[in-house]
Amino acid sequence: MASKRPSLRGQGADVFLTEPPPAAPQDPAPAEKRVMATFYLPPALVDRLDRAWLARRMTDRKVQKSHLVAEALEAYLHA
Repeated sequence: MASKRPSLRGQGADVFLTEPPPAAPQDPAPAEKRVMATFYLPPALVDRLDRAWLARRMTDRKVQKSHLVAEALEAYLHA
């Protein structure tokens, strides 16, 4: 989340005469660009995905279903 910019109130002409402070380092770019893909899955498999996702969210709140599907595909395609 971006932080608030510092207040300019009461600085007068100093706002224009002083150098701005160095910018804070940005978050690193994502390791890999992701592309949206749509697949049709049997309802039972989607239910299993939902249960696995909810179980994984108990330990990792940032996990997405896309992460689980990507892990499963990587394991299948490298086998």
